[in-house]
Amino acid sequence: MPNIDDKTLDKLSVLVTRPAHQAERFCRLIENAGGAAIRFPVIAIVAVGDNPELTQQLTQLSQCDIAIFISANAVQYALPQLADRLPTHLKVVAVGNKTAATLRAHSINVSLLPKQGFNTEALLASPLLHAVQGKQIAIIRGVGGRELLAETLSQRGATITYIEVYKRVLPEHTLTALNDCQNCDIIAVTSQQGLRNLVALCNNEKWLFNTALVSNSQRTAELARELGFRNDIVISPEPDDEAMASVITSWWQSKNKTRQQA
Repeated sequence: MPNIDDKTLDKLSVLVTRPAHQAERFCRLIENAGGAAIRFPVIAIVAVGDNPELTQQLTQLSQCDIAIFISANAVQYALPQLADRLPTHLKVVAVGNKTAATLRAHSINVSLLPKQGFNTEALLASPLLHAVQGKQIAIIRGVGGRELLAETLSQRGATITYIEVYKRVLPEHTLTALNDCQNCDIIAVTSQQGLRNLVALCNNEKWLFNTALVSNSQRTAELARELGFRNDIVISPEPDDEAMASVITSWWQSKNKTRQQA
């Protein structure tokens, strides 16, 4: 991957679709490399609100053997609702680096973090989640999402409980913000729901499907093709900010080289 310096992304505009509270570090990477970050969150993260069932589920973590935190949001929205710290016997699993870092920032030991991939498939390949016969496992996440993790662990003999501590909602945008989107060179998307929300917010405008796109997963890239995106679609090997920025840099350098040779 190329190094990102103060000129690497000169004259490039990137539409950043991450939730506002998660986007600034990525935006700074783009801007520090000479690019322009157009902030256009397509998902807003909010707490599920007062919920007696959720309170009871969090209390019952003491009966679980393993707790899997799907995202940094899951950590941030779950921990304030815990009357006490996580039980000391509980093995805590993080899907990705940002989730693990958020747990460690709260002095919580992480028993398992995939060495690479940082997705459900990588998690399921770990020895810890193979030997789960008879185990009680809590999956702490937002409302909805993929079922592969729970289904596979159930097949391996575990009892699964979902603890859903936040939900994703569609943000509102001004007409000016919608118009600004059309000035981008490439769109950065980090989830299938975010991609669907983007299409909805932009009212299926033709410019959207003719714009290049960078995704942090093969699944989201495949969905983009299904929805009708016809320009370049590049995939980051990892979901973190640096990897996404590096992939955009490689794409931009390639485009500039092609222009110079034309």
